Amino acid sequence: MESLPKILLDQYRLPVGIFLVAVVVVGGGVLALLNARSHPPEIRRIEESSSDQSNKATASAVPLVAQRKIKVDIAGAVVNPGVYELLENVRVEEALEAAGGFSNEADRDWVSKNLNLATKLSDGGKIYIPVVRETAKTPMSADTSVPAMPPSSVGAVSGAKDSSASDCSHVNINTASAAVLADCLPGIGATKAQSIVKYREEHSGFKNIEEIKNVSGIAEGTFAKIKDQITVD
Repeated sequence: MESLPKILLDQYRLPVGIFLVAVVVVGGGVLALLNARSHPPEIRRIEESSSDQSNKATASAVPLVAQRKIKVDIAGAVVNPGVYELLENVRVEEALEAAGGFSNEADRDWVSKNLNLATKLSDGGKIYIPVVRETAKTPMSADTSVPAMPPSSVGAVSGAKDSSASDCSHVNINTASAAVLADCLPGIGATKAQSIVKYREEHSGFKNIEEIKNVSGIAEGTFAKIKDQITVD
């Protein structure tokens, strides 16, 4: 007599087989679904990349702020003298390069002693480079632009009397040229003299002699040396 398990197995072999196949199929589908959730579709990465590129393109499309320009008159011993339109904050060296550089007649010795090539230029400025024969006859100022004129010419041009030009004991710091300041005042060289001229132009003159200490490079010690020589009247 056959055992009961064997009888049941023979009788339900087909349904059991179908059930096992179904279990395998369903289990495989569940595993595939779980695997898909743990790995996002590649299309998301493509979309994110496209979004980044779009943002970069938008940023690059923003126009840059236009830099202001100034006009500077470059004259004297340069290759191409004239009025040049240059970018704001241009320096003397760059302006001279725009004019083709120094000509063969330029007094390079004067330039090296009196011209600060690193100075920034402002709108309406002027650069004058003298030739050798000019500096041999005319004393030169430390100004960025022109040779120093005789005292009579200074008064005619500016409408102000330069009382300090002939008397170093009373130097008017509101009217004296850079050359006079450098020659008459102890401790004031060409660079500091030019700084004094620049300061008084930017501040409509000195109100009193103590104000000269506001000029870069003039400390209390230097002021003590010159205070008895300078005046603003």
